[in-house]
Amino acid sequence: MALYGEKFLDELLSKINLVDIVSRYCNLQRRGSSNYWACCPLPGHTEKTPSFTVNEPGQFYHCFGCGKGGDAIRFIQEVETVDFVDAVKILAEIAKMPLPVQSEKDAEKSKLLKNKKDRLHDILRETAIFYAKNLYDEKALRWREYLAKRGLDGKTVKVFGIGASLDYDGLPRHLKGLGYTEEEMLEAGVCQRSERGKIYDFEAERLIIPIINSMGKVIAFGGRIYEDKGFGKYKNTAETVIFNKKNNLYGINNLKKVKQEENFDKVIMVEGYMDAISLYMAGFKNVVASMGTSLTLQQAKLLKRYATTVLVSYDGDSAGQNATIRSLDIFENEGFEVKVVSLPDGLDPDDVIRKYGKEGYQTLLNNAQPLIDYKLSLIENGKDLQDVSERRKYVQESLELIRTVKDEFLKEELVKKVSQTSEISYASLKRDLESGTVTVKPTQKKEEIVVKRVKNNATSLAERVVLWAYVNDKDYAHDKDLQLLNFTDSTRDTIAEHLVYDEAGTVKPRLYKIVGDEGLAELDAILSCGDIIPSDESDHKRYFYDCYNAVRKHNLAEDVKRLNELYKLELNQEAKLKYAELIAQKMEEIKNV
Repeated sequence: MALYGEKFLDELLSKINLVDIVSRYCNLQRRGSSNYWACCPLPGHTEKTPSFTVNEPGQFYHCFGCGKGGDAIRFIQEVETVDFVDAVKILAEIAKMPLPVQSEKDAEKSKLLKNKKDRLHDILRETAIFYAKNLYDEKALRWREYLAKRGLDGKTVKVFGIGASLDYDGLPRHLKGLGYTEEEMLEAGVCQRSERGKIYDFEAERLIIPIINSMGKVIAFGGRIYEDKGFGKYKNTAETVIFNKKNNLYGINNLKKVKQEENFDKVIMVEGYMDAISLYMAGFKNVVASMGTSLTLQQAKLLKRYATTVLVSYDGDSAGQNATIRSLDIFENEGFEVKVVSLPDGLDPDDVIRKYGKEGYQTLLNNAQPLIDYKLSLIENGKDLQDVSERRKYVQESLELIRTVKDEFLKEELVKKVSQTSEISYASLKRDLESGTVTVKPTQKKEEIVVKRVKNNATSLAERVVLWAYVNDKDYAHDKDLQLLNFTDSTRDTIAEHLVYDEAGTVKPRLYKIVGDEGLAELDAILSCGDIIPSDESDHKRYFYDCYNAVRKHNLAEDVKRLNELYKLELNQEAKLKYAELIAQKMEEIKNV
């Protein structure tokens, strides 16, 4: 972002029409005066009924199916699976806008950093080629036998670029022969210096698995020891300026290629390299690995480019289960549909493939549990339900989880499940579930009263029309004071605040940034109001006044409700009289609106 200032980005976005950009990737159909619709063109989402919309006045898109949305830059990032900088370059080329000229000092820094990254990528590529050739050396016989024992064929070995390190000195000697310095080898993470100052292969005498990013570039290596020596079987090369483990997923390069051939919407997430390789060879090509047990938010966001459903398939041991629990919340928060593949105790996906074959693993995928069911099973695990206190704890924790579910039908099904497991009647559990939702206590004090905003369709429509008029700078809108209104939706509140306090004419181009991702659907509804107001321009003013007055009356009515509550709780007679006066005043205002 620092590379491109706000002024440049605003100018770039003003010179392109998002409708034209999106039309390059799908067939947009106009509906109404401001919206275009199509089946979602974004990776990871397939649909037959259009749910993807582009709002031309607001210059943003939103898919009601996968939930993704944003401006033109975000769209290019998603559809081309590129980063922010490359997305800006693509749009600048379309708009025929030269990229900002950096200061001589900054330009030199950028050039040096780019040259360094290019150099490191070159070293890593040469290292990968060196390791791959080593695999067919007579000294690597044990590794070829190991791969054959694991069932890996030559094609799979080539697809994943698997190689071998034969000794400690071969790699640094080879790279020196290509003109690379020891410092460059250290910076690339492929070599390390001993206490005596001698440089050596960081992955010496290991089976080598290259880690390749979504752009097809080698960024690091994972190395596996041949025999168990009492420490970790695998180790990754050190993190560098081009490799950060938390930002990458193993196999993402193959996933991207497969996505271009097959428009899948589900991805299998496994824990380790061999799990991903084994599943891929067995035909499950929509697979990636988190390269360890701890999934990160960045990895989840990266995966979101390719799919909307994730099948979490971590090891069947306790460590894998704990990792699964941590990953579930990250995936859920990123909007994935999450299912958990339960593996037999002590087995990982690679073990399952070798022991039960493709059909056996497919059966596990077919029986994958939805997130909520998996969490219920975790609550049950380890509890003796014949023990009264244990059973009570199981019921209590289960009902707490079920209360978070929004779908009423699903709630009923889950309560039935808990009823069967606990052998407690459905009616009893249903009562407990409902009683747990009570939030107002008899001891409530007046200062604790919070007036909940009620979602009212008529009021919501009126609020949107009012904001539409202000956003589009209609002359008649300025006859009314926007500051007098309170809105029943946080997105509308935010827009109104900016309309009141920001410089005139600056709000509309920034609406997408102002409301954020979570406010896109509401923003779309506001900007689409032009399709529902009277077609006759002469009626616009009257319609706006009606809507403004409806919102004002609703605000005053809410004030009356709040004052009435405070009046009932007040014990001091003098204070009660003041509340009564205020209520009368508000009632009079309602009559005069």
